[in-house]
Amino acid sequence: MTAKSGRESEYFQGYSGILCDDLRFEMLGDGLVIHLEQQPNNIRYKHSYSEHHFFKRAQQSNQALLKACNNKQRSIKTVLDLTGGWGMDSFILACHGQTVTCIEQNTLVHKISAYSLHCARAIKHSAMAANRVEMIHADSVDYLRKHAKSGVYDCIYLDPMFPDHKSSAKPAKGLQILQKLTHNHDIQTCFELALAKASKRVVVKSPAKSVALFEDKPDLVYREKTIRFEVFLIASHENY
Repeated sequence: MTAKSGRESEYFQGYSGILCDDLRFEMLGDGLVIHLEQQPNNIRYKHSYSEHHFFKRAQQSNQALLKACNNKQRSIKTVLDLTGGWGMDSFILACHGQTVTCIEQNTLVHKISAYSLHCARAIKHSAMAANRVEMIHADSVDYLRKHAKSGVYDCIYLDPMFPDHKSSAKPAKGLQILQKLTHNHDIQTCFELALAKASKRVVVKSPAKSVALFEDKPDLVYREKTIRFEVFLIASHENY
């Protein structure tokens, strides 16, 4: 990482050993811009929960994510996001009233997301949602085994990192950076523990045309153009 200011150096102090040499940051009032300097094309990605276009999209109520992580009674109040990444899905859920615990195992990814969340809490239009999100730096399996008591979370959410598609189209800039920094970690164990810990449902996000990750057949599937959400109901009496 190439530090640009004293503020940036102070915020990332102690993390130089795990930062990538080809990454640098510009810290802003609502988040930060990440530059991945690689050939032939450099990547510039702004990470912000308060940025106008993302925040406007987050308010949309017809998203498949929201349908998958709630039910007709709107009784799913607490969500555990086991594969937080940039935390965008966690923030979207929080925009619609749910309390979200967001787990990320990669130190740098967690640090970036936590900084943007800190900024969002200080901005009027995003503060309410930001205050419903808790960012935790932890290994997901370890967190499930040691800290996630059964029944505490109504919904447990998994968004595993998938490999690049064989097509020539590159994934979004934020995903390209995320793929460079992190990876899946024992996702089968995460899924099995999630089924044992969630009180109402487990939701798995996947590319729309990908093969199923797990042998279990989902009870519900919500689709968008490029992604799908598989829902595994825990309580047989839960209404969809």
